[in-house]
Amino acid sequence: MHQQKILVADDSRTILALVRRTPVSAGHDVIIASDGKEAVQLVRRDRPDLVILDVQMPVMDGYTACEQILEEQNGLEEIPIIFFTNDNAWHLTAFSSQLGTYLQKPVPDEALLATIDVLLEGNCCSTSEASF
Repeated sequence: MHQQKILVADDSRTILALVRRTPVSAGHDVIIASDGKEAVQLVRRDRPDLVILDVQMPVMDGYTACEQILEEQNGLEEIPIIFFTNDNAWHLTAFSSQLGTYLQKPVPDEALLATIDVLLEGNCCSTSEASF
């Protein structure tokens, strides 16, 4: 099994460090971005297997980054996306069901890893909303 690449985009260094350690401890390669614009650039360059996007970021928010990532995919295999938010994100349920899922911060390591595993196994697009 090849090492799968996960892009994590969040404007909080603390969140980046916390979220990064979980997939790294499971053997995944993790790249990080501090805003949506950087995330889109890294998707173009590195073609990650999965993207974790904070919803609220400076320069470019998670929604806009997601839109641009989807445009980039045009005919390529879709990259599952996990929206990561502090908000009670009820409105993300329908939106994320087409992309992956969303998780409400803070999320336990086990729940994050389980969600990553499901999406990387190709069981995307069957939203299992997780609020912890």
